Amino acid sequence: MKKGLKIIILVFIGIILLIVIDFVCIFTINRPLLAIKDNNQVYRGLFYDTYNCHEYSIPQIRVKGTKLTCTVLDIQLAKESLYKPINIENITISISNVSKTGATIIIKDTNKIPYTYGQWYKIEKNINGKWYELKTIIDNYGFTSIGYLPDKNNEVKFVIDWEWLYGKLPLGNYRILKQVNEHYIAFEFSLI
Repeated sequence: MKKGLKIIILVFIGIILLIVIDFVCIFTINRPLLAIKDNNQVYRGLFYDTYNCHEYSIPQIRVKGTKLTCTVLDIQLAKESLYKPINIENITISISNVSKTGATIIIKDTNKIPYTYGQWYKIEKNINGKWYELKTIIDNYGFTSIGYLPDKNNEVKFVIDWEWLYGKLPLGNYRILKQVNEHYIAFEFSLI
């Protein structure tokens, strides 16, 4: 084989190897192998850039030359939470089927005289250790004023579809607030 062709093949294999190593590093050390830290959120690498958008818990990967699309939560219009959830004796909350548009909440109430639960809920996002109310995508909304009592298993189940109120949630750490009499209970969850 000619010497020039061998060099071209070796260079091609080297480039492929660098791309693979760069890509593996993104998922292991959250940045490309050979990267320059552009600011607090961007690592610029040889073939990929990673963006640590503040509302994401994992870096977003962008191939060089493509447009960055970080979904930005409108937190400049959202206010810091005024709600102070508490733990209420004999009440536990579990969450399942979590997605960007909804979840199933099960409240277990083993009190002798159980509380009544309504449809109302609020979702808040944790940003740098503080809770912020999410801005709703509609202004005029309400919840049906109906009370639910625990069933024979001491449970109240809510299948919540929040897309109509908040849209699809970006990745991050959240909590759902539910009202119990004049108090609030909360359950934290993450979208990763």
